[in-house]
Amino acid sequence: MRRISLFLGTALIALLLMSCGSSKKAAAPVAQSKPMPCGGCQATTDVFRYLGQHVATGDRQLQQAKSMAANVARTEIAAMVNATVKRVLDNYTSEYISGDASEFKSRVQDIARTVIQQKLTGTPITCFENEAGSQPGNTIVYACVELTGKSILDEMAGQINNDEKLRTDFEYEKFKKVLDEEMGKLQ
Repeated sequence: MRRISLFLGTALIALLLMSCGSSKKAAAPVAQSKPMPCGGCQATTDVFRYLGQHVATGDRQLQQAKSMAANVARTEIAAMVNATVKRVLDNYTSEYISGDASEFKSRVQDIARTVIQQKLTGTPITCFENEAGSQPGNTIVYACVELTGKSILDEMAGQINNDEKLRTDFEYEKFKKVLDEEMGKLQ
């Protein structure tokens, strides 16, 4: 019984001494934020950008990983541009077109798809970066691809101007204004 009392007494004193100690907590180490590959590669009000990535599981696959990262970036840019052009057409046709807006919208969407496909085919890769992967021997390859909103707008306007019926309903400056508003939402 005396041993139990001695043990409990010692434990009680130890708890009291620990509670009387400093209440300051050790400062947590400041986490070093790792910079984004390719300088962030983010869309702006003028440019669609996307950072694609792919993992190479050895040195032999680095070139393939570069191609795959670029393809991922181009696919995502195509989706971004398509969604933006659709919103622009929805807003433009609801505000500016009288008459058969749905036919106009449908035909311009077809032109937009063609233009986007053509533009993405030759889209330059503005940055490639590699970093070590989580597994030994793996390398993460990043590729930044960009496409300017102006190049899409100009190409679409050129194709629309070749179509007499579309040209009568199309007002470049108003369309550009709506596109600029949508591009501003990408940031």
